[in-house]
Amino acid sequence: MIDYTWVAVQVLFGALGATARFSVMTFVRPGRWSWGLFTVNMGGSLFVGTAVGAFAAGAINWSVAAVVLAFAAGFTTFSTLTLTAAEWTERGELWRGLTLAAKHVLLGAVVAGVGYISAVALLGA
Repeated sequence: MIDYTWVAVQVLFGALGATARFSVMTFVRPGRWSWGLFTVNMGGSLFVGTAVGAFAAGAINWSVAAVVLAFAAGFTTFSTLTLTAAEWTERGELWRGLTLAAKHVLLGAVVAGVGYISAVALLGA
């Protein structure tokens, strides 16, 4: 049976994440490089890594971790990353598009790892 309250909580936190993303990307205006896009993707990666680390350390239960993940899913925007990289590629800026995608994915993994390691170190495993 579906727990509609749990689904509503997940939807709510996803919507809060999307609202926070809009706010950050409005405040951090893009120039030659998409700093708002970078900010939300790295922030979301940190949220996810920290939540998973806190869960692994036993500091939070799975439902709290799932709520953080729902927020991060709404907050991050790898679909916008893909579109931006594709637009640059179509304009003949292949290297710029590839570099953008690589930086977000690789640095996102590093930031998530830092969040995980920090949470486990601070909260104990």
